[in-house]
Amino acid sequence: MFKIRSFLSAPSAAPDSPRMEVHPLTLAFTGSSGDLEAKFLDVYARDSLFLIRLTLMIGILIYALFGSLDVIVASEAKNKFWLVRFAIVCPIILFIFFFSFSERFLKHIQIYIVCSILVAGLGVVYMTVAGNFLTARTYYTGLILVIMLAYSTYRARFIWASSACLVIVISYFFATTITDSLPREILANNLFFCMSANIIGMLACYTLEYYARRDFFMATLLNAQHQKLTTAKTELEHQVRQRTAMLTQTIEELRHEIQAHQKLDLEKKSLEDQLRQAQKIEALGTLAGGIAHDFNNILAAIMGHADLAMIQKDDPQHVENCLNEVFNASDRAKNLVGQILAFSRHSESELQPIQISLVIQEVLRLLRASLPTTISIEKDIQATQTTIIGDTTQIHQVLMNLCTNASHAMAANGGVLKVELNEVDLKNPKVLQSSVFSTPLNSGKYVRLRVSDSGHGIPFHLQDRILDPYFTTKAKGVGTGLGLAVVQGIVQSHGGSIDMKSRPGEGTVFDVFFPVIEASAKSEFKSFQHIDTGNERILLVDDDEVLADLSAKLLTTIGYRVVSHTNPNAALADFKKSPDDFDLVITDMVMPMMNGEAFIRAVRGVRMDVPVIIYTGFSDTIDSERLKKSGIKKILRKPVTILGLSQSIREVLEEANASHKNS
Repeated sequence: MFKIRSFLSAPSAAPDSPRMEVHPLTLAFTGSSGDLEAKFLDVYARDSLFLIRLTLMIGILIYALFGSLDVIVASEAKNKFWLVRFAIVCPIILFIFFFSFSERFLKHIQIYIVCSILVAGLGVVYMTVAGNFLTARTYYTGLILVIMLAYSTYRARFIWASSACLVIVISYFFATTITDSLPREILANNLFFCMSANIIGMLACYTLEYYARRDFFMATLLNAQHQKLTTAKTELEHQVRQRTAMLTQTIEELRHEIQAHQKLDLEKKSLEDQLRQAQKIEALGTLAGGIAHDFNNILAAIMGHADLAMIQKDDPQHVENCLNEVFNASDRAKNLVGQILAFSRHSESELQPIQISLVIQEVLRLLRASLPTTISIEKDIQATQTTIIGDTTQIHQVLMNLCTNASHAMAANGGVLKVELNEVDLKNPKVLQSSVFSTPLNSGKYVRLRVSDSGHGIPFHLQDRILDPYFTTKAKGVGTGLGLAVVQGIVQSHGGSIDMKSRPGEGTVFDVFFPVIEASAKSEFKSFQHIDTGNERILLVDDDEVLADLSAKLLTTIGYRVVSHTNPNAALADFKKSPDDFDLVITDMVMPMMNGEAFIRAVRGVRMDVPVIIYTGFSDTIDSERLKKSGIKKILRKPVTILGLSQSIREVLEEANASHKNS
């Protein structure tokens, strides 16, 4: 018998790849696939139940609705037609619909489907010949509707659906011929359309069932392969357990022979654990010491310039210069705190255009006062206007670290610490001379920061180890070997690279390269000029009494009328008394009794359009985007300078005034 074979594997697959074999007419599984037939029929029937029920209900609805057409087309025969529709066809189909919810329905599902198709189709055949000339000519289209449903959504198998539809078409032919209700030309026309619809339906039904069988076959094949893999996995696990048991037994036998060695290994492991723990503690101590060192340097700058201002307080220009230095040092402390917070939450530092020469000059001023007199500092700053993308505090940290290392190398005999800054234009990628810092430089413009000393240098056999954690050539208690690793991390995060040259007895040279950008940088050295003033009324809320009083005094000094509170409930009560008298609200975020967000909601509940500025020391814990969507105009992080605060106030007030004018 001829069979259809579907090759499920690729052409290059092995010749014995599984194939699907089906009967060409009935599409039933045959040959090696024959044992799948029963299971397929059950799965196909259960998967088809919903569509079968839906088709039955649609069929009943359409069959009943066409009863209204009987009144128009064949009013004299409507009683006979309605008897067929509502007393025979619809009740039978409705019975099959309800019976489909029974488990017995699945056993002979195709028979029930065929019965409903035949009942519906033969009912239409009867009405075509039992009515008038118009029904005989037009009602044959009902057969096409029945054929369409039978071959499509009804999910009848091809052999059953095609048999039922052929019976209907043949019955139509004989009934029309016997009753002679149509001219032969019209009958031939109608039969042509019915047979065409039937053939198209047969092709569609054949294709649907074939691919349903193919999908089932593939799913079965995949499931069989999965079962094989599961069995193989189980067998492999069994073998592993056996081998593990054998290995355990062998280890147990050997254990008696190596108890002494085992004891030594345990002691060694304990010592290694203690060493690792000591290294962790040392690393933590190094971080704390570095932070304290940076803060001490900043405090020294603040206190020193404050003393200078007090000593020469009669010279206004000198006092202003000293205050600017105090301000700059305070700003560095603020940035250092931000860097510590950024490190603690593992986020990237804030990179922005900076003029690197200003940072270098500031570090050299700090170093000049802290280095011993036996070490002289030489500088050659040529790139005075060069701009890079960087973090001021981190660049400060890089130079301080390199200069500190250089001073340690010259501590015994003194020497010269030289710092150079110049631009270099690399036409081709540069291969660094040192194998330690392995990041090459691409072609382009760079600023080169060179730190050189005339110290004892680094021995050749140790140069490859200077980045190893905790490796140091310094005396015990002077260093931990973490500094250069930190420097390298900072430089790489800035898109730069490091090169190093050193000869024992001649000193060491470090070259740090940063990519240059064509942009102007904002100077980090601010003064108290160009402070924006105003006369608006501001409600200020901060639970810290000292900060609330200081902020109120600063804002009052530049013209604003300030009402300050340390209790948010009292501030809210004051605002409710005269909400229109306040032009702006400035509030802390973290406060007792009522946090800043709750206070803002309460204030905006009284007056929706009041502009609000948040200033807080815990900006990392708030959702800036969410607060801005709720109407917050600015979010500032403490400490806030009078320059920054005045500019922010002015921006918010001008934006609010513009909004009022537009509305």
